[in-house]
Formats: sequence, C-alpha cells, structure tokens
Amino acid sequence: MSFRIREQRCKHCKGTHFSKDLSTPAADLVCTTCGQVQEENPIVSEVTFGETSNGAAMVQGSFVGADQKRAGGSGGVGRTTLDSREQTLAKAKRRIKNVATVLKIPDYISDAAFSWFRLALTNNFVQGRKSQNVVAACLYVACRKEKTHHMLIDFSSRLQISVFSVGATFLKMVKVLNITALPLADPSLFIQHFADKLNFGKQKVKVIKDAVKLAHRMTEDWIHEGRRPAGVAGACLLLAARMNNFRRTHAELVAVAHVAEDTLQKRLNEFKQTHGAKMTVKEFREAENIEACDPPSFTKNRNKDLLKQRQLEKSERLAMNDNMIQMLLKDGSISTDEINDQLKRIEARQKQVNQELKKVLDVPINKLVKFKMPDIKTEDLLAKISSEEVNLEDVDDNEIDGFLLTAEESDLKTRIWHGLNHDFLKEQQRKKLKAEA
Repeated sequence: MSFRIREQRCKHCKGTHFSKDLSTPAADLVCTTCGQVQEENPIVSEVTFGETSNGAAMVQGSFVGADQKRAGGSGGVGRTTLDSREQTLAKAKRRIKNVATVLKIPDYISDAAFSWFRLALTNNFVQGRKSQNVVAACLYVACRKEKTHHMLIDFSSRLQISVFSVGATFLKMVKVLNITALPLADPSLFIQHFADKLNFGKQKVKVIKDAVKLAHRMTEDWIHEGRRPAGVAGACLLLAARMNNFRRTHAELVAVAHVAEDTLQKRLNEFKQTHGAKMTVKEFREAENIEACDPPSFTKNRNKDLLKQRQLEKSERLAMNDNMIQMLLKDGSISTDEINDQLKRIEARQKQVNQELKKVLDVPINKLVKFKMPDIKTEDLLAKISSEEVNLEDVDDNEIDGFLLTAEESDLKTRIWHGLNHDFLKEQQRKKLKAEA
C-alpha cells in the first residue's frame, strides 16, 4: 500500500511517498524512495467503545493517572492495588493538604510542597526518616520560597513532633536536594502575625508601622543577618509597643515569637549600640536617612582584637620591667628580698583598692539617684559651724573617752606604724634623695 503524505517528509531523502505494511502487527511506515523507516509500532490514540454482556456501552482501554506508572484498571474503576511508591505519595499529598488547610496555606504552595516531597522521594531522602518530618520540611521550604510568615514551630505543633527534629530534617534536605536559592525570611513578615496575638486594639496599625520601621533599621545595621527572623521581629514589636505606651513584657513576646528571653535581650542590646537607638521617638519616626553601623559580629571581633593588643602591650611592659629588675640585681643596688617585699605591698594595696571599688559599685542605684546637692539652707547651716579645732577637755561622756587615745597610746601606735612601714619609708627616702641628687 503506497500513498503520499503532504505534511510529512522523509528525514533522509526529503521524499514524500511512504508505504505502510498493514499485514504485520508493527504496521511500519517506510519511505518508498530510500527505504528509511519513519514510524514503527504506532500507538492508536482513538477512544474506542465496547459492549458489556448486558448490552451497556463501555470505554475500552485502561486508565493511567498523572502520578502513576502503570494502568490501574478500565475507565478508572476497579483499579489494582497501588505499589509502595504510589501509596507513599498519596499519603504525603493527603497529609500536606490537611496541614495546609489548618494553617491557611494556599493550594499553590501546598502543590509546590508536594513537588518537593516527590523530589525528595526520588533522591531516596524519605527512606529511613519519618514521613511527617519530611512533610513539614517540604511545606516550610515552599513557604520560604513564597516568603510567608509560617515558621517551623507552626508545622511541628500541628504534626505533634519535635521542632528540633524538623529543623534537622530541613537542613539535611537542603543539602541533599541542593536548595541554594532559599531567600532569607524577612522579619516584617512575622510582625503582623505576632501583633494579632498581643491585643493592641485600635493602635495595632500604628504599632505595626513602628515595628516595621525598626525591622528595616535593624536590617540596615546588619542585625538581621545570621539571626532568626522571629527574634528580630519580637524585639522590634517590643520596642514598638513601648513607643506607643503599651506595657508588654519579655515573657509575652517569648510566648508569641517562640524564642528565648536571652535571644530577645541580645537583639535589644545590639540595637542599643546603633545610632537609631540614641534618638527620641519623634526623631526616629521622622528620620529618613540614619547612619548605618558596623555589624555586631565585626564590632565584637574588633573589641577582641583590641583586648589582645592591650594584653600584648602589657606583657611587653612586664617583660621590660623584668629586664630592668634583672639589671638592678646585677648591679647590686637592690636585693631580691626588697623587690619581693615591695611587690607584696603593691599587691596588698591593689586588693584593698579593688575591695573599696567593689563596695562603691555595690551601692544600689536608687541611693545614687536620690543623692542631691546641698541647697541654700544646708549651706547656711554649714557656714555657722566653727572650723576651729575641737576642744575635748570638756567632754565628760565615758563612751567618747573610750575612743580617745592618751599621749602614751598615741606614741606607741605611731612607733608600731613606723615599724611596720619601715622598709617603705626607707625606700621613699632613698628615692627622694636620689631625685634631689
């Protein structure tokens, strides 16, 4: 059988005459000019109908779903048992849909999460791991791609699993599937979500606006880089609440943002070192261009380098002093015992100074704040007090007499003091004579 097909040309000789052998099951299509086989085993895509024993019409053929790799039965009814892979995909899709419905995640994000699960199954990532952990990780990746406000703890609390196991699964999946273009979560995405739980009332829009500006300011000051966005958002919301006269404690923000109180305080301390923290509320709201600061990690490492440099300089000075002491010992101008005694006295004096400083620093701040300079009336009273030497001859109180020293006791105490500080006085006298010479 030979015929001409206008729409088709031979790939070898560009001929248009073909022959189809219908006597064989293959029904190959052959070019009559060069003999090149153009088609073999053609598939009939027509929908054919048959008739059952009862005379009812039925579709002939098998139904193959989009997520199947073999026929599942005639017309989609009475499908055979699914294999293990298809069962896993079906369960995962059903679970992803359930979690997405509860957390109000759109369908296009849940479909993307199912695609990530299928890719993980292809790379044998699901094998040996809990399916619900992989489901949560896939949903989180899809939400991160679309920049939604959902966090890992939202999925873990819904699936009743540990957030740490979900986080570990997520990190491993990112490495295995080579997910590189995963955007950082913007802290401003969480502010609206957290503010809905803190009952700001009519002032909620104003608080959110201030918190978003604070988050933008922290991003400009490199505080957001390398930090959990929930902690940054919680710190911004706490500051914004205080700016609008709302009393919100750290514990309330910790319960909402699911971060530790220390993390929240660290973000506040880092923002405290920026230029924006030194402004008033009105200045901060009206300011447009605020000078950016160095990253907190850079400042911290810089301080460490300065501390190391100071320690190095101190060690060099000590080494220089040791060399000078060795030279004095060689010259014989001073003995080792005198040096040791002098060092002991210096250490004792240093301990005493440190104890006095500690007493001063331990004074409560309210006592320091309550201190006031003497007013005019106090100065008038002080002016009336005589500055002459007090005459103690008229004192008759026995208790006061017990605190006063007699002439013999005073002389004895003076001699004891001179005896204890003999070496020090001798050294001072020697230095004085040397300086005068």
